Formats: sequence, structure tokens, C-alpha cells
Amino acid sequence: MRKPFAIAAALAATLLSVGLSSGTAHAETVPGCASAKQIGTTGHVKYQGATIASVKQFAGCGKNYAYTWVWDSYAKSHSYRVSNWIAVIENGEEYPRGGGEAANRQELWGAGAATLNKCTRAVASVTVPGGGYVSGWTDLRC
Repeated sequence: MRKPFAIAAALAATLLSVGLSSGTAHAETVPGCASAKQIGTTGHVKYQGATIASVKQFAGCGKNYAYTWVWDSYAKSHSYRVSNWIAVIENGEEYPRGGGEAANRQELWGAGAATLNKCTRAVASVTVPGGGYVSGWTDLRC
């Protein structure tokens, strides 16, 4: 028979190994389009060598959506604005569609763009101290 301490230690080790106790979980479900799925890679927004936000592109319900998550480490220690959009790439030019913008919002969904038949990527920008901004983007999906 196992002792209660050994059982508790084994349970804690199991939880740690599957990642249930690491970090903050957040849902990635497009508002109004639960069937949308991520397409392409996750892009990253970096500032002074550190990743401060992630950007993803989702497709579903006839649209592409930009999604941005500002990382806890940046969100908890800075005041910022975050924006995102779907960039349509045509003839080497970039045209923004279906974006969103907010102040001090950790999770941001773009409005969605009817661009499923275009070459697109999701782009995100986050303001940094001093008034500038940094951007990141996903891979191009055609």
C-alpha cells in the first residue's frame, strides 16, 4: 500500500510532465465561428530579443482571421496597444483587411476578411516604450 505522500508526489510529477501546471491557458476560438482552424505557422513579435506576442491566422466560415496573444511577461509590465490584420499579398504589394485594435488587451481577434481565395498572412503590431512599435507575421498561405 502506498503512503499518501508518495501518491501526492506521483500525482504532482504526472501533472508537471503533461504541462497542466505550466502557464496560463487561453482559448483560441474565433468569435462566431467555432469551426475555424489555424492555418500556417505561428508568428512572433519580438522586442529587445524577447518574444512579446504571438500571431496566428485562422480560416473558417468563409473568412480569414488574425489572432494575437500578448505574452504575460510583456502584458503585466507594460502599457501597450495591439493591432492585427490579414495582409493580402498581390503583385508584391500588401493590402490590410479585417483588422482589430485595442489598448492593453492580451487577446485580440481581427474582424475577419473574405480572403480565402487570396495569398494571405496574419500580421500583428504591439507598441513598445518610447512610442514605437514592433511587428510579427505568419507564413504566407495561398
